[in-house]
Amino acid sequence: MNMLAADRAPAGEAGTGAGGSARASGRIGEIEVLRALAILMVLVAHVPFNLVFWSTRLGDLIFQSSLWSGVDLFFAISGFVIARTLLPQLEGVRDIDRFVPIATVFWIRRAWRLWPAAWFWLLAPLGLCLIFNRSGAYNSLRDNWSMTVAGFTNLANFYLAHLKTPGDKGTAFVQWSLSLEEQFYIILPFAIFFLRHRLRLVLLGLFAATFFLPINPVLLVIRVGGLCAGVLLAMAARSPLYAMCAPVFLGTRRVARIALLVGVVALLSSLGSMTLDIVPYFQGPIAALSGVLVWVASYDGGYLWPPGPVRRLAELIAARSYSLYLVHIPVYFAMHELWYRIYDMAVPGRVQAVAYLAVTFLLLAIVTEMNYISLECPLREHGRVAARRFARNAQAAIQDGIRARPQAQDA
Repeated sequence: MNMLAADRAPAGEAGTGAGGSARASGRIGEIEVLRALAILMVLVAHVPFNLVFWSTRLGDLIFQSSLWSGVDLFFAISGFVIARTLLPQLEGVRDIDRFVPIATVFWIRRAWRLWPAAWFWLLAPLGLCLIFNRSGAYNSLRDNWSMTVAGFTNLANFYLAHLKTPGDKGTAFVQWSLSLEEQFYIILPFAIFFLRHRLRLVLLGLFAATFFLPINPVLLVIRVGGLCAGVLLAMAARSPLYAMCAPVFLGTRRVARIALLVGVVALLSSLGSMTLDIVPYFQGPIAALSGVLVWVASYDGGYLWPPGPVRRLAELIAARSYSLYLVHIPVYFAMHELWYRIYDMAVPGRVQAVAYLAVTFLLLAIVTEMNYISLECPLREHGRVAARRFARNAQAAIQDGIRARPQAQDA
């Protein structure tokens, strides 16, 4: 495979939809709608206690739900988007000398895409917990330092699993899912290269196991069902049969599209609820439902949400979903601290509560945009440049090696 060609089709940023329609931005529009939905679910799930410190009926309802399953939807999206690029790049590669450059280009892009911004929001709480923390919203220096070390080493998920007191998790606790994704990004290229045709069976086995594994702290932070579902869908999308399975009836039935989206979100929000206690092993069903949404969206045929103003807004939110994920807890805690400094811990009235939430989400939008423009975009572009440079050098080294072989044979 040509290294430069591989680099021009970065994971999640190039290619065509499963239905074959390429977008000018190189993204699958309806996958971006799902990305926006996933981040909104997470933002709402974290409002109780982290932002709204007083008891409300709506807050209690949100807390008792499993809107946190938006993370599982993220996992399914990530598995699909990453695998749909890596699979064709590594297809037919049998030589380790060819595998290493392709995998390295992928890892360079992922590292620059994720690490610098994540590291910044691991370090920021260390300062905030010292100078802006009268209320204790930012937790202790010890808790934040522990989470910072765990995040830098991509072990935040295992750190959370072994905590005896959930309140000791520090400000950047959301980075547990980034650690899991980083572990996935490291393993997947090796799995594709070494397992080859056996990869599908391994993924199916892991996915099936999630329907029978008991819930415990460790399994909650290494829940790979969504990632497996996404990769399996990417593998299936390479078959001509995949196009024949498109849910074309949804394209002309608006009510059916809305019912599907609302119904699946309602199920995702209920299956993992400890209060409802619907099923003892909910990781598998949640991963499967996330996979259903990714499957429908993967065709980009208007089966989930057709083009229009709402979809454009969703795509704008989706582009900033990583920044939103990183900054929302620090912003929630900042508003908690500001309220404490102004009103002590007085419970706000209805009008004050609405104003408090409005200011929070305005501040969240501002900080997100600053992070997106100042950190995320420039560093992502730097990663692209670094990956292209490495790809060119690797390609040149390969060509030099090919030219050197006949000369060595002649000698």
